[in-house]
Amino acid sequence: MDKIKMRKILFINFITMATFNMAHPVTPSLINALSLPTYMFGVLYSTMAVSHFVMSPIWGSLSDQRGRKRFLVIGVIGYGISQLGFGFIESTPLILMFRITGGAMSVAFITTCIAYVSDISSKEERTKYMSYHTATTSIASSVGALMGGFSGNLGYKFAFFTQFILCLLVAGVIYFVLDETIDKKLGKIEIYTKHLKKGSKSTSLNPTVSIMMIVMTLITIATTSYNSTINYYIESVLNMPTTVNGIVMAFAGVVALIMNLCINPYLSKKYNEKYTLIVACMIAGISMILASLFNNILISFMFIMVFVGSSALVTPIQQSIVSKLAKENYGEIMGIQGSYKAIGMIVGSLASGFIFDIGNKLPFILSGICCMIVCLLVPRVCLEEKTEKVIA
Repeated sequence: MDKIKMRKILFINFITMATFNMAHPVTPSLINALSLPTYMFGVLYSTMAVSHFVMSPIWGSLSDQRGRKRFLVIGVIGYGISQLGFGFIESTPLILMFRITGGAMSVAFITTCIAYVSDISSKEERTKYMSYHTATTSIASSVGALMGGFSGNLGYKFAFFTQFILCLLVAGVIYFVLDETIDKKLGKIEIYTKHLKKGSKSTSLNPTVSIMMIVMTLITIATTSYNSTINYYIESVLNMPTTVNGIVMAFAGVVALIMNLCINPYLSKKYNEKYTLIVACMIAGISMILASLFNNILISFMFIMVFVGSSALVTPIQQSIVSKLAKENYGEIMGIQGSYKAIGMIVGSLASGFIFDIGNKLPFILSGICCMIVCLLVPRVCLEEKTEKVIA
């Protein structure tokens, strides 16, 4: 494994995700300033997720054929331009259009970055480096949330403009610093579109991988329902400023960082990945349901941090399991996984947006229920693997 390349991609993931997450604390301000309906926080998130679903496998397959670096750059620049339009346009249809393009561009970076980590890590150390990738994403989200929260005090448009400038700078860093891991393949480009064709099924998705993809969808519904709701809940229900939004997100990011830098690597050496996944989801589900039952802010916050910490363990474990089941087409497999994740983002954001009006704690209960369902599905993966070994 090339440790220098790993350090570079983790650093680039950090600065990129910090930049990408600047807008989250100020998005509720945009919704309120434009007098948009409450459910729009879910709609804005879901439109971006639709693009993730469509484009994730496409970017993954393209990066398998033409190299990772160019698509990392394209994703960052494209996202910066999209966010500039999102923050300054006041027409609802155009806002949704920029959210769609923003989703398409951001997932170019996200999918390709995970494939890059898979390229340069061995199967034995895959979980550890996926945890490091998730850890840099978590702490970057914290930094980005703080930057966005404080810059939002000067107006939400200032935060969006700053994000655009930083995206251009980050793209320059990627271009001049990062090394390529894939040799450019000659010939006609083959674009993966099976996920868009009714009745089409990828030969890569054996029963074990299929179950893990469903697990990814449920996990994403859980985290999206929480993430898309918490910012709006803090500002509109608790009537707190964008600065508090940024601080809460930053604290959550620090918790996730600790879990992925310290706890996850230890657990990956001591215990079976799938059993760790079950326990982490069980703790996440119970803690989120308990958080929704208490009216005391401090007690609820404590349980929410338990959810954040335990759910932070889940994603790198799931990604590691899937990547080990892949052959050499890491980009395509991670792209397909990105589509399943996008389905979770769409369902989670829309569901939380509409049930929020029924009860502002219902999105958090939805998160807990999805985590508990995962606990029932993962044992099926163990059973499928045993069946496959017997057949083999």
